[in-house]
Amino acid sequence: MHQNAIIAIAATLGLAAGAGGTYIAASEPKVEAQAISKAEMVAAISADPSLCPIPTVEAPTEAEALAAYREAHAGSPLVWDRNNLPKISLALGQCEKAGAGPGVACMTSVKMGPEARPIDRIVGFAKSASGEWIAKIN
Repeated sequence: MHQNAIIAIAATLGLAAGAGGTYIAASEPKVEAQAISKAEMVAAISADPSLCPIPTVEAPTEAEALAAYREAHAGSPLVWDRNNLPKISLALGQCEKAGAGPGVACMTSVKMGPEARPIDRIVGFAKSASGEWIAKIN
């Protein structure tokens, strides 16, 4: 065969392969998606609740939170008279998983005495190795 014929055949095969590859790469895939109705979704979750687990956060009870807060306050280096600690009371609000580190962060309302105004603040709580709650006061 002549060199020109071989070049023409190779060019023709190259063009055909390039055109075929471009067609395959550029063609849109068939998408056969079907929308699920709300009723079907509710029925599926009702039949198998593990499909949609509800996240739970382990948080201290109000009594556990109060005990942990009182212990953390008594151990604070800012408390200079440990014989005259205030009568702290605490109301526990919403808790969620702590952003950094272990435990939970809870909204609390702390009163440093019966006549004191409540202070709303976020307090961190985590379980120690022995299973008791420890408060982290910022």
